[in-house]
Amino acid sequence: MAHPGDAPNIQAIRELDLPPYTMMTLPNGMELFMVKGGAEPVLKMEIVFRAGATYEKKPIAAEVMAGLLSEGTEQLSSVDLAEKIESLGATMFTRGGVDTVRIRLLTLTRYFPELIDVITEVIEHPGFDPAELEVFTENKIERLKIDLKKNEVLAYRHLTEAIFGKGHPYGRNTDPEDYEAIRVEDIREHHKEHILPENGMIFISGSFGEKEIELIRQTIGSWKSNHTNGRAEKPTLPENSTTGYFEYDGPQSHQAAIRIGRRLFHQSHPDFPALYVLNTILGGYFGSRLMMEIRENQGLTYGIYSSVDSFASDGCFYISTEAATENTGRVIDAIKTEMQRLQTELIPDNELSMARNYLMGHLMTQIDGPFATMDLIKSFKIEGLEDSLFAKTIETIQQITPQALRALAQEYLDLEKWVIIVVK
Repeated sequence: MAHPGDAPNIQAIRELDLPPYTMMTLPNGMELFMVKGGAEPVLKMEIVFRAGATYEKKPIAAEVMAGLLSEGTEQLSSVDLAEKIESLGATMFTRGGVDTVRIRLLTLTRYFPELIDVITEVIEHPGFDPAELEVFTENKIERLKIDLKKNEVLAYRHLTEAIFGKGHPYGRNTDPEDYEAIRVEDIREHHKEHILPENGMIFISGSFGEKEIELIRQTIGSWKSNHTNGRAEKPTLPENSTTGYFEYDGPQSHQAAIRIGRRLFHQSHPDFPALYVLNTILGGYFGSRLMMEIRENQGLTYGIYSSVDSFASDGCFYISTEAATENTGRVIDAIKTEMQRLQTELIPDNELSMARNYLMGHLMTQIDGPFATMDLIKSFKIEGLEDSLFAKTIETIQQITPQALRALAQEYLDLEKWVIIVVK
């Protein structure tokens, strides 16, 4: 019998289901994904285009074009556009990544009718003012120069180049000269060829109803393409990964940035859910082996983590940490030891149980509320994943055995297939 003051029983999460969502095809062929819910009269809309760096002809055209989408239209100057959005208490965010270009709107639902026309104008008729381009690129150059004075930034750049190759969109790094070389004509061409309804998807979540859906149908959903390219297809990308040990001089001689990684695969690969579990045990959370041994037991770093990352066309597995320069060798040896232990020893049941509980809790936060749920659904749609992957991941977390994880470590934690980058 429970008594006042007793701690409540903690129940492990055993089951999670992907929350329901609805999808409709708009008049122009764009898919609209919807998740309703939330106690507040707020909605979030995100328009995503397959138009990132993977599809660009000139380096950084996608990033710069996306950045300038929020800097004015043919009818609204940068100041007018910002004032229009801010006067309604809304926020708009535009970003270009390796796979996509995104336009995000967060607003009170009652102001959506006024803002949907603005967002449509931003997408269809951006201004691309040469003066705004100059300001944007100058700011980017200054920020990049600051970043290039950090060992951890240089190490990650070297890592991605080694894993994917300098010619691969996921391995190509930006230099100040790229911003200096970009022209308005480059970003106009990228917009014309890739910001098209056939390349786009719309995601809306929060508080909305038929009124808001109809507004989307009448505006963005009725936007017609005059282009003949058709839907963007994933380009064929080179595969030329580098392995081995590479050391570079960095601007911060007192501290070394260490990055160890390998090429992996797309999230649809059958081994990905199991690697998600293995990564968690290795370095995916605060209770991981790398954190416990290298940070807590040996005191060689303030933090260390590992990650399995998936993109629309590829993926990678990497470990990141920083340490005093004189401890570089000890840290790398300790990482090797923990990887070898996973290859040779069975993970104890209590350690695996802890990782399971952490992962189930983490996944529960990813479906907590309409905004979080839609972010998860959006990632599935962008990467072309089946909804069933969520259930497969839950099943793997609950049922994978120490023997299966050891076999997985033997296949994927072979350091002969990894690259080690040290900047110090």
